[in-house]
Amino acid sequence: MKRVDMSEQAVLRRLKTVDQLRELCLLLMKAKKDSDEKAEKNRQTGAKSEIKK
Repeated sequence: MKRVDMSEQAVLRRLKTVDQLRELCLLLMKAKKDSDEKAEKNRQTGAKSEIKK
């Protein structure tokens, strides 16, 4: 079995990586939410313009 480096530096490096991944996930979730809201707004605007024609 491969030994895991449990030195302070290695643990801190892994924690920083996890923190960066978490931040990325949160940003991606926010971007998707914003994108979905924008798409919904465009759909509603598109539907209104179709009715006016």
